[in-house]
Amino acid sequence: MKSFIKAYIPFMVYSLCVIFAYFITFYLLPKYNEPLAYPGFLLIYLYIYCGSFFFGFFIGKITLRRLGFFNFGICFFLSVISYVIMIFIGSLKEIFTYMYCDFPINFPLFFDSVSDIDTLILSIGTLITFFIGEITEQNKSSRVTM
Repeated sequence: MKSFIKAYIPFMVYSLCVIFAYFITFYLLPKYNEPLAYPGFLLIYLYIYCGSFFFGFFIGKITLRRLGFFNFGICFFLSVISYVIMIFIGSLKEIFTYMYCDFPINFPLFFDSVSDIDTLILSIGTLITFFIGEITEQNKSSRVTM
């Protein structure tokens, strides 16, 4: 269990950075510094459509390297956990936007924001590339040990 937590720490740090970037882009910049809001939106959407695939791949490789052993079930489990976390993070985009507009935030809003196309691209892209990163790292380590 300790090695599992140690292996997953880089993804959790990455997730916290994404939450912080979402908070800045969708709440703070539009509310307190409107001229910087547009470049912030450009950067965050560039991350959603390109960066999530790139970072998911390398975080998957780092996670498996820190885990130290390969098990297909564990790799799939880690990928599903990353998928669930990224769905939660993607839904925060709508919540931060509602906070900016001073609309009331309720529980059904969270479920409505899960079906947003940006949330789905972010989470599915992370799921697939995280798993591919784990598989390529396993193949690389198995070739080295042969």
